[in-house]
Amino acid sequence: MSSDRRTAALSLIASGTIAAVASVGLSVKFGWPDILDAPATEALPAFAEIAGTVQTLFVLQMAASLVLIPGVIALHRLLARSRGTDTALLTVTAFGVLAPLVQCLGWVRWPLVVPALAERYLDPSATGTAREATAASYDLLNAYAGGALGEHLGWLLQGVWAVGIAVLAWRAADVAPAWLRRSLAVVAVAWTVTLVPAGWFDDDALTAIGSSVYSVWYLGLLVLGVVLLSTGVTPRRRPRGSARGEVLPASSGE
Repeated sequence: MSSDRRTAALSLIASGTIAAVASVGLSVKFGWPDILDAPATEALPAFAEIAGTVQTLFVLQMAASLVLIPGVIALHRLLARSRGTDTALLTVTAFGVLAPLVQCLGWVRWPLVVPALAERYLDPSATGTAREATAASYDLLNAYAGGALGEHLGWLLQGVWAVGIAVLAWRAADVAPAWLRRSLAVVAVAWTVTLVPAGWFDDDALTAIGSSVYSVWYLGLLVLGVVLLSTGVTPRRRPRGSARGEVLPASSGE
């Protein structure tokens, strides 16, 4: 198995697994992603109750995003072998590398900034004016780092990469089976089509659909990683003359 194939496989599997664990944990424990639309008066007390758990789960989200970068680069190299490196592939890969970095700008507010805001907001000695200022700071941070960067720009960039990599891999028979490449292309387009209007128009129905399709997309990446890992293993060939019952001649040492 080539190093690029192994890197792509392990990166996709790790990213998909970590993202699934973090997403399920945040959904069950913190009411994510609905909590993102809650005002500070609801979100900060909810965060303070299980701050350590929420911080850990968002660190896992950051890890899931960052660990995808080696896979993006490895997929670039795998596709370059079958189609050559051209502007389209370089552009798609750039989107794939940039997307996780932008997403992390959104994730990082939870383990680093929100704890301080929650502490200030719930401080018994804080005045009403101080609490209002803290709440306003949280709402502004949540709208910019979460809404604008992580949830919209970050996902949009990854959506472009998803569609681009699926299209470029359409005929790359040496990368994955046809059924998987076709399926990833359909899911990538469906996710991006629902992602754009949901972000602009704040449509709850489209957001729910987009989140569901996004989950399927990440599951598809995980499956792609497993396929890359399994199909890249070449069975060891038995030496000639080593059939059952046949005695190989001893080496003379010469």
